[in-house]
Amino acid sequence: MKILAIRDSYQTGYVNMAADLCSMKFVQNGNADVVFRTYMWSPHCLSIGRFQKPEQEADIKKLLRDGYHIVRRPTGGRAVWHAHELTYSLVAKENHPLVSGTISESLEKVAGILTEALKKINIPAVLNPTTRELSTEGRAFNPCFTSHGRAEIMTPDGRKLVGSAQARSKGVFIEHGSILFTNQQSKAVDYLPSKASGNLKNKMRNLLNAGVGSILEYNKNATPEILSEYLHDQFSEQVGSQVTPFFSGNLPFLKETVIERKKIIESY
Repeated sequence: MKILAIRDSYQTGYVNMAADLCSMKFVQNGNADVVFRTYMWSPHCLSIGRFQKPEQEADIKKLLRDGYHIVRRPTGGRAVWHAHELTYSLVAKENHPLVSGTISESLEKVAGILTEALKKINIPAVLNPTTRELSTEGRAFNPCFTSHGRAEIMTPDGRKLVGSAQARSKGVFIEHGSILFTNQQSKAVDYLPSKASGNLKNKMRNLLNAGVGSILEYNKNATPEILSEYLHDQFSEQVGSQVTPFFSGNLPFLKETVIERKKIIESY
């Protein structure tokens, strides 16, 4: 069984999403059974779910003009603003014990790795028992952090600390999520399309400011790099097998996928 661990630093959104996609192909082709990766973002970036349409979720031209990026994730869910955070991705064969079972069961399995690592840096993380929407407006223009999914990781007072999403394709499982060090999620509201009303934007900002927690509230000395170390240690302990360090730049078709991801956005 081949289990790979990738520790990336700051990369563009195009590279980050390309690496996740290439990790999925790597597992699908039998080159690895599991790929666990941590990474960060530069410049800041808006990501949208696989079923969302970029032009309906953001003012793309304004976003790019201001020096930010926008990408589509291979998972579902809604828009996330990636700034001061650590992102993880876990890719595996669907039947691997690490992620097997129902959606709820696999969410809880991965969340167990995350919560144990968070405890190591004194973050009182808890699992959300039920799904709830903070906004009565439904899903239109509602970023990811305005909803709290079952088994997502929360602060003890009920604010969302980690935004995660899953997908399954051709026998391959992927889950990735954002662990927030500071809450900058309301920045996504600045780039909602013009058809989003001012009242709705204000409501979204208020929800995102009040309903989201962050690592530095509980540990001012924590860094994404430190948490990455604990996450990889906990992952290695959980799989109980020899984990091989790997460099994302060695993933097959990475450069071609980066170019493809970028062209898709620039076409809008």
